[in-house]
Amino acid sequence: MRGRVLIRKKIFQNNLSYDVPTILFFAGFFLHELSVIIDTSMFAYSANESMTPLGFFAKIIRFTAYGVMLLKIIYDCGVGKKNILFLYAAAGITGLSFVASRNSVLVFYLLIMIAAIGISDRTVLLSTIIAQSLMLFITVSLSMVNVIENAVNIDRKGRVREFLGFQWATTAPILFLFIVFGGIYLNRWRLSLIGAVLINVVNVFLFILTDSRMAFLVTFVTTLHFLCFGHLMKKGSFARALKWIFIALPWLFAVFSIYLHKIYTEDSAFLVKLNAKLSNRLYLGNRGIKEYGIHLFGNKIKWVGYSIGETDEVKAGGYNFVDCSYLQILLEYGVLFLLLILVIYSFIIYKAYKSNKYYAVWILAIILMFGMTEPRLLNLLYNPFILLACAGMIKEKEQRINKEEILSDGDKC
Repeated sequence: MRGRVLIRKKIFQNNLSYDVPTILFFAGFFLHELSVIIDTSMFAYSANESMTPLGFFAKIIRFTAYGVMLLKIIYDCGVGKKNILFLYAAAGITGLSFVASRNSVLVFYLLIMIAAIGISDRTVLLSTIIAQSLMLFITVSLSMVNVIENAVNIDRKGRVREFLGFQWATTAPILFLFIVFGGIYLNRWRLSLIGAVLINVVNVFLFILTDSRMAFLVTFVTTLHFLCFGHLMKKGSFARALKWIFIALPWLFAVFSIYLHKIYTEDSAFLVKLNAKLSNRLYLGNRGIKEYGIHLFGNKIKWVGYSIGETDEVKAGGYNFVDCSYLQILLEYGVLFLLLILVIYSFIIYKAYKSNKYYAVWILAIILMFGMTEPRLLNLLYNPFILLACAGMIKEKEQRINKEEILSDGDKC
């Protein structure tokens, strides 16, 4: 009987269930993550831009994932009367931004968001972590033994950066960062000294090879923060005292970062120095505002960055990538869509407060801050946390009560 109790305890710990909607979402989102990671790796790369066999396979997996998500919605949509008006508004804004930007990713992301309704937050994050960890390990390992290409790039500052089997040098360290975020969330803030050391051994390894400074710094600061102050998050006194500031963080970061790019000028010695520290981000953001303008529903933009397939365009002076999440969303998808994203993130933080998950509040705050210099707020390849707006969050106190009931029932067996 002890074995049954331990198994049930483990299942409860991750809030997993084996009902049909959960299985469908878990399978669908797992397949989606596999496909988009393959797509951004050297498995799918072709110098002449033709589709590789694995690239074609990734596309089949991705559309299979969308089909599974659609089945989940048909089987159990779970949209309540309170949420239906917001869902209609979100769908309308997304549709108009899709028409303006011609980026079909928005439509598929909306499908996944609707499919996440009624699914446990822990199910969402567990499916992500398994897929991300599996593909990160396989891709980096195969690149290290030259099964797939490990491209090396020397940028204009002389930084030598290995791509570790991906098409971007930053992909591996940022994937690892979000795996760390997800792991801390699933473990309810608990991080041991050994765990923090092991995480940062990998962090240093990835930094040495890719020279991805921001991902390295955020990973280190995150582990240090939860190692030193994680026990204080159980009561959440500090987070509760600053509740409305935390809820307003998406708006504060958006206004600050967009304004900073907007006012950038080479006449300001301070802004020039800050721009240099931020690897020319302020200049590129300012140029993006001038070149593309700010529209209500967005604009069709082809972003060109330092990926493997865009080397020739970069050499020809076509580099236009805007790294700030808030500004990139504003330029490509428009004012209304950016406002929608900010509402969603504020709502997720509000839900975290309602669920007594103060560790989630801190994780989201770090992600939002990271979004000022990296375009990851709306990118399910890395960041599944936006799905928590639709996924369910059970209160921490309720979890402990239910856990005691389960163990009590198990003892009776």
